[in-house]
Amino acid sequence: MNLMLGCRDVARNVSRARDANLQGWARAATRIHLFLCPPCRAYARDIAFLEQRIRSGSPDGPQDRLSADARRRVRDALDKQGDNDL
Repeated sequence: MNLMLGCRDVARNVSRARDANLQGWARAATRIHLFLCPPCRAYARDIAFLEQRIRSGSPDGPQDRLSADARRRVRDALDKQGDNDL
């Protein structure tokens, strides 16, 4: 068991940790590496930031550029399409 992970392993673990909690040595070794490696810490921060942006929705997304009437027409068209799928 190698306690010092390489940057590629840490990047993989950081990505995996977004979906499920890391357990045991993988978590400990990843945290130690992140403590010691500024580039990997920056990568982990960037991944967390991107995930937060995706989950919250972009404030400058297309929905903000459409008028209320255009949003209603799109919603109506999607509803009509959904009715045809049944």
